[in-house]
Amino acid sequence: MALMGGFARIGNNEITILVNDAEKGSDIDPQEAQQALEIAEANLRKAEGKRQTIEANLALRRARTRVEAINAIS
Repeated sequence: MALMGGFARIGNNEITILVNDAEKGSDIDPQEAQQALEIAEANLRKAEGKRQTIEANLALRRARTRVEAINAIS
């Protein structure tokens, strides 16, 4: 699973996970995910100003998480 932001709570033999978004690794297209990662990296390099940099960093983190989820099931 690719989990986007959030946290987990563990207690009494139970795990509760709260996230902003989740995606099954098997549902992610590897080529699309790799392209998104490359675009996100380029956008971060081109970012101007604080807002663009923050948005580019968030997109990059999401793209990396998706690629890592694919690699975990390969």
